[in-house]
Amino acid sequence: MLLRQQIRHTRLHQTAGSGRRWMSVRPEERAPETRKKVTIQHLLNMKRKHTPITMLTAYDFPTGRACEAHGVDMTLVGDSLAQVCLGYDATTRLTLDEMVHHCRAVARGSKAPFLVGDMPFGTYQAGVDDAVRNAVRLVREGGVDAVKIEGGVEYVDLVKRLTTVGIPVMGHIGLTPQRQAIQSGYRVQGKSAAGALSLVDSALALEAAGGVCDRARGYPTRRRGAHYETPAPCGYDWHRRRLGDGRAGPRVGRLNGNLVWAHGQAVRDRSFPSASESYEMPAEEAERFVGLAGARGDEP
Repeated sequence: MLLRQQIRHTRLHQTAGSGRRWMSVRPEERAPETRKKVTIQHLLNMKRKHTPITMLTAYDFPTGRACEAHGVDMTLVGDSLAQVCLGYDATTRLTLDEMVHHCRAVARGSKAPFLVGDMPFGTYQAGVDDAVRNAVRLVREGGVDAVKIEGGVEYVDLVKRLTTVGIPVMGHIGLTPQRQAIQSGYRVQGKSAAGALSLVDSALALEAAGGVCDRARGYPTRRRGAHYETPAPCGYDWHRRRLGDGRAGPRVGRLNGNLVWAHGQAVRDRSFPSASESYEMPAEEAERFVGLAGARGDEP
């Protein structure tokens, strides 16, 4: 009996000193270097210097952590998680509680990037006071730095109020998924001169109301030199699609970091978005838009 105990003790001692880890999980990788928090002023400085801003959607902690580790400037918890993660058939099915839950998860991993959370359908349409209460929940419980609302001039009063109480607002103009039913589907907006001017009016109105930035989705962009001019192209729904030139979206968690890094590189070297990943306005409408915008003093 004594001999057996001595042998068992020796085996345990050798195992402990062998350097092997007898466990069912992998040890955590070395934590990335601490980054400074991205602020509104930081983003404005990047825009003034014409430095591309990297922005990605994230719905969970692993993706948020990948954005943190690979230098993403802005992380968006989009209401597209309704379809991507929860299996709903439209973004309008998402609840505020579900959005708060996912914002919390992303916020735990994405510390340095400027974190924006979508306000789900129905959380800001009933009135300014109701919208402020819901936005406060996203900031206080979800941990976001700013909220995003879909719409233009009709939400100027709301943007002013949110800004007054200290909540930054990102506008969302162009293709607005929460209105896909009334728009007869997910259709590109602003392809006519009149439609483009309407988008400009919405952007200017939201800016004047205090909005920190606008997310313009599904609209024609202007080409300058060899690239399409988009200050902060957002990698949207990149988990399940191909981004042109063979940029395959990850299908397992371990590939998230590689694609996040690749997206950042593509944005910074201006290879994303490419022509195939952008929308263009018909030439005659583009010429008409430039004339109309110039006549009223807007920069085309």
